[in-house]
Amino acid sequence: MKRLLYILLVLCLSLTAKAQDNANARQAKRVFNTAWNHIYGKEGVTFHYKIDILHVYKEEGTSWNKGDKAKSEYKDSKMWNDGNLKYILREKKGIVEIHDPKVNKKNEKLQMFKFEPDSYNYSIAKDPDGLLVTLQAKPDAKVKMKKIIALLNPGNYYPKKLRIKVSIFWATITFSNFKAGNIDDSIFVFPKEKYANYKIIDER
Repeated sequence: MKRLLYILLVLCLSLTAKAQDNANARQAKRVFNTAWNHIYGKEGVTFHYKIDILHVYKEEGTSWNKGDKAKSEYKDSKMWNDGNLKYILREKKGIVEIHDPKVNKKNEKLQMFKFEPDSYNYSIAKDPDGLLVTLQAKPDAKVKMKKIIALLNPGNYYPKKLRIKVSIFWATITFSNFKAGNIDDSIFVFPKEKYANYKIIDER
């Protein structure tokens, strides 16, 4: 009888722990997807970012996103993507490249950071600096991002920092001056008249 009670107790504790884990995973997935949608959602956002990959590749700039539209300014380059065409301005070279935004021929790092929400196991925990959401790729998932650790602001879930494991190396993206909403579509239109004297290279 005692053995039976012990087995039932262990079973109940196991089921309770599993239910808590499932609740934690659901909350973590909801919170992370909210944060991700802040970056790429239709409401529009702007933020300053710093990317550090193995202290070898570093990039810093400002980005504006709204659905499939984007604009960014970094180093000696600027980019406008109105959803149909992507223009990349290389100021030092005096050229403007035209790309199909749906085909990232020259930007393989964007492909590395392609996100597939259902390919991960999620967990969430409190951190002194906010909320810490961890995503671990499922064993059978064919994704390049194997692990994501996201530090988010509590309340609005704006991202503060992302640490991403791609293959065997880590990339860190730090966000600041994050603002959502009030992004006019005109900001994503390439100002052709301003760069009329630049050489045009069609990469489509």
